[in-house]
Amino acid sequence: MLLFDEQDVNTMFASKVDCFGAAVAGGVSAGIVAANLAAVGLVVSTIGIIQQGKQAAGQAKFQAGVASNNAIVAQQQADRAAQQGRIDEGDFRRQQSDLFATRRSLFGGTNVEDTKGSPLAVSKDFAGESELNALRVRNQGQVNVNTIQQQVRGQQSQASLFGQKAKSAATNSAFRAGGQLFSGAGSIAKIYNTAQK
Repeated sequence: MLLFDEQDVNTMFASKVDCFGAAVAGGVSAGIVAANLAAVGLVVSTIGIIQQGKQAAGQAKFQAGVASNNAIVAQQQADRAAQQGRIDEGDFRRQQSDLFATRRSLFGGTNVEDTKGSPLAVSKDFAGESELNALRVRNQGQVNVNTIQQQVRGQQSQASLFGQKAKSAATNSAFRAGGQLFSGAGSIAKIYNTAQK
């Protein structure tokens, strides 16, 4: 894997300019030397295009990995929220059951039966209200799970998009490099043909 920075390119250019002057002084036509310099430039620019594509693909793959990890974490949070919702509902039901048992024992201490008349109606209302509130606790737990599941799907989508971006970056750089080679080869051929005349 070759990576050229600005200093490398400047150094190569300076050495090629020196070679160009020496070659012309030595009797080699300027056109042939120019064609050779163009070929070197073509190779350098093609390698640069390929490297840019690899770097973009690598970055996109990294981002895809981060998004995938975020999706895993979000899924774990959703699982925990579902578990917590069940725990909260169970805790609420036990609390209401204990409260109902306490009420029944209080009725027993006053010689009032809760199976007849107003005490029965109050007990039924309490039981119905307790069930409704337990279902609300369950629903809130499910709302929490659904919210986190949306985050999971969002992170999975991000991971997929970054994966596609990585593939696209690699493919595009290959096409750009190929186009650069064909274009540069045509230019070099023109320079060489002009030098031969």
